[in-house]
Amino acid sequence: MNDRIDQPISVSIARLTPLFDQASAADIDVGALLNSLDLDPDLAKTSSGKTISLADYYRIQNRLAILFGDETLHLSSRQLLHGSTDYVLQHMDNAQTLFDAMRVIARTYNLLHGGEYNSAIKRRGSIDYVIDDRAFTYAPDLEREHQYFSTESTLIFLHCMLMIISPKAQDAIKALQIRRPVPGGDCAHLGYWNAPIKFGAETYKISFDREVALSEILLPPAEALTSNALYQKIVDVVAGKHAQYEEAYSIAARVRDALSRGVVEQSEVASQMGVSTATLRRRLRYEGASFRDLRRDVLNETAKRLLLEERPVAEVSETLGFSEFRAFNRAFRNWNGETPKAFVRKSQ
Repeated sequence: MNDRIDQPISVSIARLTPLFDQASAADIDVGALLNSLDLDPDLAKTSSGKTISLADYYRIQNRLAILFGDETLHLSSRQLLHGSTDYVLQHMDNAQTLFDAMRVIARTYNLLHGGEYNSAIKRRGSIDYVIDDRAFTYAPDLEREHQYFSTESTLIFLHCMLMIISPKAQDAIKALQIRRPVPGGDCAHLGYWNAPIKFGAETYKISFDREVALSEILLPPAEALTSNALYQKIVDVVAGKHAQYEEAYSIAARVRDALSRGVVEQSEVASQMGVSTATLRRRLRYEGASFRDLRRDVLNETAKRLLLEERPVAEVSETLGFSEFRAFNRAFRNWNGETPKAFVRKSQ
């Protein structure tokens, strides 16, 4: 069965309920997390039937993956440590075509997941990226509908990953097949695709134009192949399809997203957003914010979370990019009026 999904690119808030439940169980303040993303802090309490932008779904997903320390968001029985996406992208050195890139992605994720779930196949009329999740070790209590949604979201993630490797991937898709039995219901996120979709297939598959996928590509510099660039690409693609979203996604929120993913230098954040450092400062000033204040807030939030996870203070200092332990100690005291050790003692 072939169909197209011509709906706003959105995600039902009900999709987020399992993630919010896991976050609450891990003592994560969901309201504070949403507020830091410039989203309604009461979103988790919103009644069913409401939706959010697909881009906001990925922003929440990314932040929770960092907090959980698991890029599968506990959807798999096998954890993927934070940094797995960067690890995959770091193996692109010898990719000369999109097909090469697909094979690297498939091989690396198979190693991380411990199974032959991904493959890139050269066919007469197309190049196919296939995900066969029939033997995948999903979390035991994960409902079938959420399995469908999870893997459909992964296909979007994969397409955007290929786009940061080469812009040629953007318009190269010929068709899509998914395991969801029928269209309709709660699947407006499939509006992302500008290609025919076949439902009820045995495996997931994205078919790319063969000529495009086998043509030579010019890889971007290594610093552009990061998870931060990937999530920014997802947001940019959705904003391009729905211009009104870009207006709602403030520059300050974009900066906080980058900072939370470990990009802490203002020049690097500006570069990944496609603007100059001066332009970034000016736009933040227009919104009543500054890079320095945003950096302080995100670093402080991250420091507290890591300390409460009983990480050694020296390790937290190094993780946050401080040149030495004493510099982190001084900064933390300025932020909170107490040393990291005093904060931990009081929390305990």
